Amino acid sequence: MKIASILPYKENYTKRGAGAVALWISSFMRDSIYKRNTIVFGNTKNKNFLTKNYTNIHINNVDSRLNSTTKEYLSKIIKKIKTINFDIIEIHNRPIMVKEFFKKIDSKIILYFHNDPTTMKGAKSIGERIYLLENVDKIIFISEWVKKRFFKDLPELSDNKTQIIYHSIDPVKVNVKKKKNIIFVGKLNESKGYDLYCKSMFKILNKNKDWKAYSIGEEKRFQNFPTHKRHLNLGQISHNKVLDFLNKSEIAVIPSRWEEPFGRTALEASSRGCATIISNTGGLAETTDYAIKLKTLNVSNIENEVIKLIKNIRLRKNLQIKSKKFVKHQLKKQLKKN
Repeated sequence: MKIASILPYKENYTKRGAGAVALWISSFMRDSIYKRNTIVFGNTKNKNFLTKNYTNIHINNVDSRLNSTTKEYLSKIIKKIKTINFDIIEIHNRPIMVKEFFKKIDSKIILYFHNDPTTMKGAKSIGERIYLLENVDKIIFISEWVKKRFFKDLPELSDNKTQIIYHSIDPVKVNVKKKKNIIFVGKLNESKGYDLYCKSMFKILNKNKDWKAYSIGEEKRFQNFPTHKRHLNLGQISHNKVLDFLNKSEIAVIPSRWEEPFGRTALEASSRGCATIISNTGGLAETTDYAIKLKTLNVSNIENEVIKLIKNIRLRKNLQIKSKKFVKHQLKKQLKKN
């Protein structure tokens, strides 16, 4: 069984700065019985790949307005794939590629949706989604929310070709001493609610002198939102270091305005024993059964919930213990589906 797993060309498959799709693939790759027969294809200028079975596809015109980057990437991958007789082609988050593979490659096609299908070329229209459902061998969604978006406005059709495989993580049994840290992990933009997090830190940290705030992430079009002097941005760090930092932190805040397809940060934070606060958007509610869900997403509510957790030690510890003990999506259990 030979498998080709194809990343979106902008997905960074490296230990420093890996995106959610890359982490999903590399997590399942670790213990997969097919890992020695799988090649992951992607594009990056960086090194230190997440797994050894990665093949880099060099693209000449990344983000060029004159040439289609997707077409160049697809053409080079197909040329590479034709030299190897793959049984299965896994296409991640690029439904637009499906027809081209049908034309030129005689392999089974599995399509993975990591985001809202109705926003993607090749799946936006009802007709396009019906075509995918009728022609690909299997469609996999990373959450119930993503699946519902795929079937939005579609007539009653069978979903026997579809499956949900969540982002997953290994539980941690070792207890690490927590520091009085509040943490935000993600892109530093308004879609992720980073501006709300920054604003809320003024009142929270002024009232609690022994606490500190941190953010981890970056943004190409970074806007320097004003925030408290005890709020430190660590920038982009490796995924393992992110998990270590979550292990040592008391509270995590994920205040996304954007409808998260899932929300891996919430899963990671809760599994590492952070008392986690999330907005109730997209698939975030599917990440853990032990998080505080913001009924209304604004600065005032973030301030109130964080301060409540700081003051009410019993509430905070109870949330931390349960979220760490009862990890909703464990890697070994989800791996059986893959």
